[in-house]
Amino acid sequence: MEIGIDRADSEPIQSQISRQIREFVLSGRLRPQSKLPSTRGLAEDLKVARATVVEAYEQLLSEGYIETRKGSGTRVAAELPESLLNAKAATAPPLKTLREHAREPAKPFRSGLVDWEHFPHDEWGRLLGRYWRNPPIAMLEHNDLFGWLPLRSAIARHLYEWRGISCDPSQVVMTAGGMDAFDLINRSIFKAGDRIWMEEPGYPTARRVFSLGGVRPVAVPVDREGLNVAKGRERAGRARGAFVTPARQYPTGVTMPLSRRLELLDWADEAKATIIEDDYDSEYRYVGQPLPALMSLDRKDRVIYSGSFSKVFSPILRLGFIVVPKSMLEKFRAERMAHGAPPSLMAQPALCEFMLSGAFAIHIRRMRRIYSGRRATLIEALSDAGENRFTIDASPAGLMLLLRLKHGENDEAVAAKLASAGIETQSLSSHYAGKNRGQGLLLSFAGFTERELRAAAKKLIATML
Repeated sequence: MEIGIDRADSEPIQSQISRQIREFVLSGRLRPQSKLPSTRGLAEDLKVARATVVEAYEQLLSEGYIETRKGSGTRVAAELPESLLNAKAATAPPLKTLREHAREPAKPFRSGLVDWEHFPHDEWGRLLGRYWRNPPIAMLEHNDLFGWLPLRSAIARHLYEWRGISCDPSQVVMTAGGMDAFDLINRSIFKAGDRIWMEEPGYPTARRVFSLGGVRPVAVPVDREGLNVAKGRERAGRARGAFVTPARQYPTGVTMPLSRRLELLDWADEAKATIIEDDYDSEYRYVGQPLPALMSLDRKDRVIYSGSFSKVFSPILRLGFIVVPKSMLEKFRAERMAHGAPPSLMAQPALCEFMLSGAFAIHIRRMRRIYSGRRATLIEALSDAGENRFTIDASPAGLMLLLRLKHGENDEAVAAKLASAGIETQSLSSHYAGKNRGQGLLLSFAGFTERELRAAAKKLIATML
């Protein structure tokens, strides 16, 4: 099985991998029950991050092309739909231009969406054109594994102004989003057998990535102040790390207060552990001022900060970053050099200019006003008739609401019922690793107008009655 990777292609690498394996299956080059390479082996062959291959395999698994069995690795699915196997014989549909492809309306309350109507398309297009119509030689010969230095400088300035983090641009490492960031941290800091605290409930993708390479996640309960440090000490006091979302805990939305942050830092210093602070959407806070980032309180080089542009700008950029203590930089550089290339340079100069010009801050403030209105509209619409079925956990930040179900209802069953009515939600229980699971629904509102949100809330209530 020969897979080729084109790093200059706009198609994400994980999509290139899954597409080629899918084509091998459909063409018959890979027969049912054929064994596929391990994620680690394929990642090494292609010189990409292991998390990239994991994501490609998970996509194929969800589509039914491959299957995994304990002890036998990953194989092509034993049974494929006949329609897929005969797809090559069918007449290919005529190609359409980009403008001819109609956008399929997104189902409310689908996660991962942003508002595209207010995206600065014209300005962004001008910036991309300015840099790539006649790029400077320095850009074409760029080879810094940590990313475009001017952009890293702009990010360092932004973090100081918005999150209270004082760091040198050399500490900023560009990534291809959250999975790449978590994978790089995991490979640079932890080793097989290390234990790491994970929030319960928490971010399933992070839990999955940090379990690679033999690292052992330890579920630590979340209370009204975020990750419960005392419980973490009881369960694994000498753990090597902790993954937390202190600005707005995912998925409950609670904010970790200063006292709990200091308690967590004290534990990390005692245990010589590393804290990964995932600050995925802290810019969208609607009530009061956000607390400074956890990293801004760190005086012992115990915190690695992870940020992303997917929520505050655009998920299609596939760009994020981490801020690494100076004492750890050589480990990260060596790991980046040994496994996988840095993210594409294509958008980095334009994003740098967008940030330095002040347009990035203006865009965040504009979207904060818009999302604040949508949040308020959805809360009001749900409050009208939903009090007998759920309570609303309305976090003062972020791009989603949590509905906690009453009367012992099963959230997976409720989510399935809503899906059949054209409403897409996430179950709270799917964010737990243990058996003691809360029941609720996560509703994202960023990608929908206030009118759409009112109609969707009305439909949700009617379906649940």
